[in-house]
Amino acid sequence: MRCSPWRLIDEGTGDIFYNLSVEEALARANAERVEKENTLRLWMSRSAVVLGRFQCVHKEVNLVYCTDHGVAVARRFTGGGTVYHDPGNLNFTVCVDQHEPYVTRTLPELYWNFVGAISRGLQQVGVPAVYDAERSCMRIHGRKVSGIAGWVKRGVAFIHGTLLVDSDLDRLHHCLDVPPGQPVYARPDSKVRCLESKRDIVTTIARELGSTLSLDDIKHAVIAGICGFTGCVIEPDTLTPDERQLAEALYRDRYSHPEWNLGVPVRDQLTQ
Repeated sequence: MRCSPWRLIDEGTGDIFYNLSVEEALARANAERVEKENTLRLWMSRSAVVLGRFQCVHKEVNLVYCTDHGVAVARRFTGGGTVYHDPGNLNFTVCVDQHEPYVTRTLPELYWNFVGAISRGLQQVGVPAVYDAERSCMRIHGRKVSGIAGWVKRGVAFIHGTLLVDSDLDRLHHCLDVPPGQPVYARPDSKVRCLESKRDIVTTIARELGSTLSLDDIKHAVIAGICGFTGCVIEPDTLTPDERQLAEALYRDRYSHPEWNLGVPVRDQLTQ
């Protein structure tokens, strides 16, 4: 059976808001295509907290700490819980045609296959990562080292996740340590229901291994894991012009606006 080609997009910016615009653009541009662009994207951002689409910022983030320490607060287009980004965190994205023979129909199955494949790739370079199907994450020695979310629509299977390579865990904990009495933010999106994150014990690859593999080693392991699972070759490439145009439009109209990322502060404090 002929393997459809994959492209590797290993480019980007430290701007979390533009990076999230690219994520949604990849999913939506491919949903409009007859011929999908099977894609593995690897990217990094400056310090940021990223909420899931259906979450409320006042229940997830220490807003004063983030403001005082220059940590951006952003929201992605997929569900799931809140995650932390910084230059020690590698993000991976899989956007693939749902009609490929190795693509299953449900998100739990997709996570099991693709995130499981990445964990096996990491094992090959000495990282004892295992996929935890119950909590939809990767773990090392029982501690969480990734967060995952996804989107399956209109012939596209889309998964993205974090991989804590050498992140600042002290800053992570401060950002996610929610103080009482924060201003409450409301969002006009009726689908927002303040879905709360499942708290867990997190770690980094560097902390668990006692030494730091190079970022290139980790990237090659992720690529090798996906190649091993799909049987396909992944070649370096770039975003298409229509993907870039859509990303810029999403950045301008959605991701650069506090109303999308935070919501609108309300005067009356809700019960937290």
